[in-house]
Amino acid sequence: LDMVSSWALIALAVAATAGQARARASTLTVQSDDRSAFLVEPFCFGQGGSMNIQISDFRMTRDGKRLTPSNVGLLIRKTEGPAYSVSSMMDVNEAGCMLNTKKPNDVIIPIAGPNTTYTHQIAANGKGLYSILYSNCNYGSKASFQIHYVLMNKDGIFISEGEVPLPLVYAGASLLFLFAFVYWVYMLRTSSSPIHKIQYLMGLLCFFKAASVGFEAFRYQSLKSFGDGYAWATLFHILTFVKGTMLFAVILLIGTGWSIMKPFLADREKRIILIVLPMQVLVNVAMVVVDETPPGTAGWMTWRDILHFFDVVCCCAILFPIVWSIKHLRDAAEADGKAKRILAKLKMFREFYVLVVCYIYFSRIIIYLVKATLPCELSWVASAISETASLIFYMLVGYKFRPDFDNPYLMVQAAVWTGNAKS
Repeated sequence: LDMVSSWALIALAVAATAGQARARASTLTVQSDDRSAFLVEPFCFGQGGSMNIQISDFRMTRDGKRLTPSNVGLLIRKTEGPAYSVSSMMDVNEAGCMLNTKKPNDVIIPIAGPNTTYTHQIAANGKGLYSILYSNCNYGSKASFQIHYVLMNKDGIFISEGEVPLPLVYAGASLLFLFAFVYWVYMLRTSSSPIHKIQYLMGLLCFFKAASVGFEAFRYQSLKSFGDGYAWATLFHILTFVKGTMLFAVILLIGTGWSIMKPFLADREKRIILIVLPMQVLVNVAMVVVDETPPGTAGWMTWRDILHFFDVVCCCAILFPIVWSIKHLRDAAEADGKAKRILAKLKMFREFYVLVVCYIYFSRIIIYLVKATLPCELSWVASAISETASLIFYMLVGYKFRPDFDNPYLMVQAAVWTGNAKS
């Protein structure tokens, strides 16, 4: 816990510096960039939306010599189809100069001097997903500039069309998690069964989940109204960081049987915890920075994919203690005369293993596929499905490990686990 609290201070510092980096009124600074093309920002516009783009202090050099800007500019492209990231990557990776491969509905903003301004109003039949792309067709040159863009939907809404329902989605999810937390506290206070430390941690995890989702609702409402959710973003990232770390810790500790089935951790279980938790902490902190950084930043997509990979690795690593517990219970069932009781515990561990695997697969893979196949105006559905899946997971885990004399998980004798102390 001391290690987690020290990393929480790092998360606080990172959230405080990164929280104001990205809203739909954003500024991207580019220094000596030699990329031929990159995505500045995708945005889902509804009818009556508008974009205002200002480029300032544009400088182009080659081999240290300053060049007059030419054959360089921005491309506003309406993406046909639902896939956010896939279509954007296809646009950027097109062969040849993007400025010379203009599509019928593309708008080219040439950069011919140090300062350029562009304003565009979305027509009634023009709603959809738009990508702001930068293209430099001067091979071997480097560009430095600052681009400030304000992307707005009708009635002064600063978030994408598909994000408009998110404040209500997250507010509803927060209330449901808060209700689950209150009910869990009620169960702990009224239960006649012994209460274990892990059950207090489970309640605390549910509280942080409710709080983080609630602050996410305030953050999107602030972005929606003002284009800036800095204060709420800082609180959201701190709570999300604590919640994410606690989620991994709780799954690991339940998987090892700590507190409920044994008062100690085996050496190999300690090693897993000391590896997975710091790695997850680093991934969470890095994700804060990446999520709050404009996509046009050099290396943004690479770092996003790397962090997603390590997040999945952490999710797979937390399964090892559950597998070890299942193996130990299976061995104990074969050697112990009380096989019926141990087999009941073995069945519960197998169910917990399947539950964790399904949650990891759904939250880390399926949700991304769902979002990639939805029209941009329905992207909020992916978030609603994700929060629903999290609520179901929390409820099922809470039901399985509730304080109850009849719960086979709580009826394990410490002697069953003594053989693990020196594993």
